[in-house]
Amino acid sequence: MTFTIRAEPLERLARDIFAAAGTPDDIAAVVAESLVKTNLLGHDSHGVLRVKQYISMIRKGMIKPAERPGLRKRFGATAMVTLSYGFGQIGARFAAELAIEICREHGIAAVSLGQTTHVGRLGEFTAMIAAKGLIGIGFAGGGFSHGFVAPYGGRERVFSTNPLSFAVPCGDDETLLLDFATSGVAHGKVLLAQSKGAPLPQGMMLDRLGRPTTEATDLDAGGVLLPMGLHKGSGLSMMMEIIPNLLAGDRPMSSPEFHYGNPTLLLALLPAAFDEATDFAAHVEALKARVKAVKPAQGFDQVLVPGEPEARSYAERAQNGIPLPERVWEDLHGLANELGVNVPTVDS
Repeated sequence: MTFTIRAEPLERLARDIFAAAGTPDDIAAVVAESLVKTNLLGHDSHGVLRVKQYISMIRKGMIKPAERPGLRKRFGATAMVTLSYGFGQIGARFAAELAIEICREHGIAAVSLGQTTHVGRLGEFTAMIAAKGLIGIGFAGGGFSHGFVAPYGGRERVFSTNPLSFAVPCGDDETLLLDFATSGVAHGKVLLAQSKGAPLPQGMMLDRLGRPTTEATDLDAGGVLLPMGLHKGSGLSMMMEIIPNLLAGDRPMSSPEFHYGNPTLLLALLPAAFDEATDFAAHVEALKARVKAVKPAQGFDQVLVPGEPEARSYAERAQNGIPLPERVWEDLHGLANELGVNVPTVDS
């Protein structure tokens, strides 16, 4: 069964649950807004599905809900932000805003975010940068935490899902956004499949014995996710494990300073700092139009550009509501009852 709920009451429910668990009101509002917007965009794997996980992490001391980001170091066009294991969305927004500020001064910026928990949808923060007319690039690692992904040719867990994102300004104040995990399927997509009782696509996972599987629950039984693009995705994942982690000051598991986390590196570039004569957004819009004009191959109705499925999902869900699997709604309902939070009405 699927339950449908409007964005506004869903956001209020998530905010109130976080607040009841000890999160300051302003932080609870930002995290709830981030999760629900992600649902609106169709990425349910990084939406309110995460509320139960975050509450569990608060109770275990893995998320310190009242912590706020601070500047650890500033050097030229670079900066290090530390979060002391608060909500990752709060730290990533701070880092993106700082990258915008530095980029306007220097034409380029690189800001790392360390001591952070799960940052949510990485593309949210590169899109923030692109919305200011800049190029936004983001890398997120797994803190050397032995995630769920095996290297190409292997059957043991080494990497996290290690996403990367690119966002560029486009015509009419729009943004062209690319955001994906370096694993064949993000861990959140596995959680979503588990909540629906649905299988995963072929070629995404191995079970604990190294055999191909589509059963999402096999991951919890010792299975592994596979990298996207065979050896190429495996190599990308390794770089995503190295660069954001070490530049954020996070330490490998062998270090006594190690903490689990989601260290992130955000880059911002000012197009005019490279070529003032080029109308960057107009050229992006022209390429987008050229791609859209390509005749579709057999089996396709049209060619899509990055961000187009998300825009369609947002328009449909903003009007008709957000569908939630029964298990996700039951988790939210249970947390609300446990914490004394009012539960909104939903359609089933």
